[in-house]
Amino acid sequence: MRGELEEIHKVKQRVELILEDSNKFINRLARYLLVGVFIFCLLCLFKIQVVEGAAWGTPAFVLGGMGVVITFFLLFKLSTVNLSDWQALFLLAGITIIFLGLWNYVYRTKPVSDYQVLLEGARDIVNGTFKSQAVKPSDYFRYYNFQIGYAYYLSVFMRVFGDRLLYFKIVEMVVITLTVLTLYKTLRLFSNRHVAFFGAGLFAFFPFIFIGAGIINNQHEGLLLEALAIYFVLKRRSWLNLLIAAICIAVAQVLRPTAVVVAMAILVALIIQAIQQKSRQRLGEAVLFLSCFWILGWAINQLFILSGIAPYGIKGGNPYYKFLIGLTGKGVSGKYTTSARKSQLYYDLKAYHFDYALYKDAAAEKLRNAFTHGIDIQEVMKRFTGFIGNVDNQYNLGGNQHFLDRHPLLISSLNFSGIVIYSSTVLGTFKRVLTEKRVTTRMSYLLPALVFGMFFFAYIFMETQARYRFEQYYVLFLLAVPTLYQWLVQVQKRTFDREISDHRI
Repeated sequence: MRGELEEIHKVKQRVELILEDSNKFINRLARYLLVGVFIFCLLCLFKIQVVEGAAWGTPAFVLGGMGVVITFFLLFKLSTVNLSDWQALFLLAGITIIFLGLWNYVYRTKPVSDYQVLLEGARDIVNGTFKSQAVKPSDYFRYYNFQIGYAYYLSVFMRVFGDRLLYFKIVEMVVITLTVLTLYKTLRLFSNRHVAFFGAGLFAFFPFIFIGAGIINNQHEGLLLEALAIYFVLKRRSWLNLLIAAICIAVAQVLRPTAVVVAMAILVALIIQAIQQKSRQRLGEAVLFLSCFWILGWAINQLFILSGIAPYGIKGGNPYYKFLIGLTGKGVSGKYTTSARKSQLYYDLKAYHFDYALYKDAAAEKLRNAFTHGIDIQEVMKRFTGFIGNVDNQYNLGGNQHFLDRHPLLISSLNFSGIVIYSSTVLGTFKRVLTEKRVTTRMSYLLPALVFGMFFFAYIFMETQARYRFEQYYVLFLLAVPTLYQWLVQVQKRTFDREISDHRI
């Protein structure tokens, strides 16, 4: 009996040593990876925005730069006011909704491209004609079946409010405002009210967020649900909060399939914390989150199938397409997109008479050939550096070309101010990555860093555009805002000849 106890004790010691070594390895690897990732991001921004030049005219440079300075100054001064959390939330909500309303009044968007097709799909769901179309092999919602979830979401509002575009724009404004408030609440978990107010306010005035406020876009709803999931994971580690987070991510995946990346980041973060803390409870939390997320996702998919709205489910049915575009630049047929309904995937499927099994085999074979004969790394890196360093291009989907043609200076100024704020968050995060010695200790650092890193590496291999950076913007704010605020405190101390209170970060 005594020998058995000693053997058990030795096994426990070995397990603890393995866990300690694993934690050290994860810490070291994660830190090196994060340093490398953000050095790469800074180099991309420098190459595209400085070396190559983004054709910033002097007026746009001056107006955009002054806009950033004034925004930073006013938000910083507002953040120094002693407000309660409720007062801060109320003020942020008021400022954001009014500002978004004014922007929508100025930049009157119209549904174009995929967003027009999604609204048409929602209208068909309301009219009861959607089922007969979605079953056709050549229909948009057959080969892009993952878009059905968002079309159904739009149809719910259409049933209640009608199909006037104004109502959908109001919904988008409310969703973005709620995301701003969620960012404030999340920052409050590890920062004071001053820092949280500044960060949430800056996010509301971030051009790459508000410039698309009038565009019917699943990125808005997806980001809100992902932000809520991150908040509940960070708030307090309890079974209920993890369940809520799993529900948020499962629903987010219905609206925006890339939410699975955030789910993976949460799962990996929970496992890393279980190793770091040598905790069975933390491991159990990881199992709970994964189980709830998978079961809810499966159940929602089955409900769509049983309802007949999505006969083939809402899971992506063409898994190789995004990788083909990302790694080779074109699909199997070699034809390029001519409209939202006639995309590269449409022409690929048409080449195989919309036989999905044949297309999958052909796409898989082309991917194998690409890996066998070599991928054009130069083209892949050119695309990926553009994804990291280019101006966000979502304003092109506003459908108001007349406005863009009449006000090029305004758009250029907003783009310049957007790239300055984006670059500031990357630089602030890089500074934090250099100074944080341990990645796994604090969940408030680990989880946002994992989300950013996973999207970063996923998009190396997938088709990308600069407007796909929504989730990365959000987690950059979580990572960078404390550092940015600290810099502003130091600037004010050194610039103005008076003492100010040094807010605890």
